[in-house]
Amino acid sequence: MATDMVTTPITGKGRIAFGIGCGIITMLVRLLGGLPEGVSLSILFMNMMTPIIDKIFVRKPLGYVKPKK
Repeated sequence: MATDMVTTPITGKGRIAFGIGCGIITMLVRLLGGLPEGVSLSILFMNMMTPIIDKIFVRKPLGYVKPKK
């Protein structure tokens, strides 16, 4: 479920952040909460965070030059 093409981040760094976030949320739910299955909850929460992750880890176009001020 976590590797669904529609709801995963675009960049490689974003995918790593997505996986780490899923792992951390799963650990927190299992350690602190009473739910036995934290994986599905973590995947749903990280799917909501995917647009934010995509904005943080945006790709630079090939040949991009930073404009001078």
